[in-house]
Amino acid sequence: MIGDGRVPLWLCASVAGWSATRRGHAALLAIGDVAMNGGWLVTRHLKVTPRLWGGHGVNCPCCQPHDEVAQALNLLFQDRVRHRCGEFGEIALLESSSRIPARAASLNANRLVEARYRLRLDATTHDGQQAHRISRRPHFAIDT
Repeated sequence: MIGDGRVPLWLCASVAGWSATRRGHAALLAIGDVAMNGGWLVTRHLKVTPRLWGGHGVNCPCCQPHDEVAQALNLLFQDRVRHRCGEFGEIALLESSSRIPARAASLNANRLVEARYRLRLDATTHDGQQAHRISRRPHFAIDT
């Protein structure tokens, strides 16, 4: 964790560059059909169900009644504080690179995720300009 007490949450298209030592102190949340490698302190795999309604946008409350990834992150946090899993120091959220901007926008809009996690983009996947475009609210800025 860093100074504000929030857990770093890395949005990644690949975790190939994460060392065994780093993976041993981190949680991996794999979204969709992505390959997971071993050595993580905590692993979770989430199959996100496609939405068949709504065309208003990523943050529309009627089109997104609940965000399954935000819900999984909140359950992971609860497991951590209740000692049901290892005490990870950061999380890698592994997802296809095409979905990362929409995922960042969705997580940026979730107040509970904002309070618990510091959203970060994996520097090997994204450049600083894209991170600036994704971050919409200054109090929950995405670090690179």
